[in-house]
Amino acid sequence: MRVSEQIDALEIMGINTKSYLIMPKIMAALIMVPFLVVISMFLAILGGRVAGDLTGILTSNLYDMGLRQNLVTYNIFFALSKAYTFAFIISSIPAYYGYHVEGGALEIGRASTKSVVVSCIMILLADYLLAALLL
Repeated sequence: MRVSEQIDALEIMGINTKSYLIMPKIMAALIMVPFLVVISMFLAILGGRVAGDLTGILTSNLYDMGLRQNLVTYNIFFALSKAYTFAFIISSIPAYYGYHVEGGALEIGRASTKSVVVSCIMILLADYLLAALLL
């Protein structure tokens, strides 16, 4: 059974396939990707503190003081806005190509390759636009 036939069978059963297949992927990406960005920010700050303390270059108090003095909250906003934008691109473009694929395994491979290429290009364009607009 081809992918399009499976989707047609779900539509015959009265299931809204777009909200059943695509929306959970997009919502999960919009929740988890910014969460991973926040975790990576925290671990980067903690790693800098531990590295400075273990090497003896900086004390923990001096690191914390420098962190408080040099913290730019706009950078956090910028990073999270990029995370939300990239999460939407990463989840929606492959979902679109996967939903509209026709045929068998060969066409699925072509659609996945095309979705990766389009996603990469869209991420580059979105990064450029966000940097031009927000910085």
